Amino acid sequence: METATQWAFFFGALTLASWIAGGLAAALGSVELGHRQRATEYLTFGLSAAGFVSAVAMAAVLVIR
Repeated sequence: METATQWAFFFGALTLASWIAGGLAAALGSVELGHRQRATEYLTFGLSAAGFVSAVAMAAVLVIR
């Protein structure tokens, strides 16, 4: 397996893990009120953004290779 494919698999797994963790944080944090709910919203947004960046990196690796 070539290096570009390995990087694409890595970024794909990172994307999936980020989005799963963001969804889990959103589901578990929706029952809290106050400051914890705000922190959960930031955490969910950050994990979703990290997943998006990782997905773009995965696509870039596949296109550039």
